[in-house]
Amino acid sequence: MKNPYLLPYLAIGIVLLYGLYNYLFRSSPSSHSAPLRNTFKPISPTAYTTRDYIEHVIVSGSSKLHFKKNEVMEGGFVSREVAPGVSCYVVTLAGEKCAYPQEASLLYGSNCAGCHGDDGKGVHGTYPNLTRRPLLGLQK
Repeated sequence: MKNPYLLPYLAIGIVLLYGLYNYLFRSSPSSHSAPLRNTFKPISPTAYTTRDYIEHVIVSGSSKLHFKKNEVMEGGFVSREVAPGVSCYVVTLAGEKCAYPQEASLLYGSNCAGCHGDDGKGVHGTYPNLTRRPLLGLQK
């Protein structure tokens, strides 16, 4: 005799397994962490500051900005908690004033300077110049 209640349970099980598969194997690693302190919506470049933009790229990466394949930066080189300090340090490379914690310059030097250079102008012109205004990603 067939159990009429088996099909709904089987369907629920399949949906749960599919969701688990997507979570573990198809989503990006950054989507597993806590949500951003600020959510960045597709708005005009002038609606948020250069620091906000830099912080967003540090946390989320630049894959959605349509850079060349070798210029895409993955997010998460520093934690969400210290990203505002690092973005503050980055704007000082362009001559803007910003009070940043001492660890921000150390984190920039160990995580960002390898591609962007100690001065933020990009190593051999292959990575975006962080001192340019507007930044390349804001312009795009």
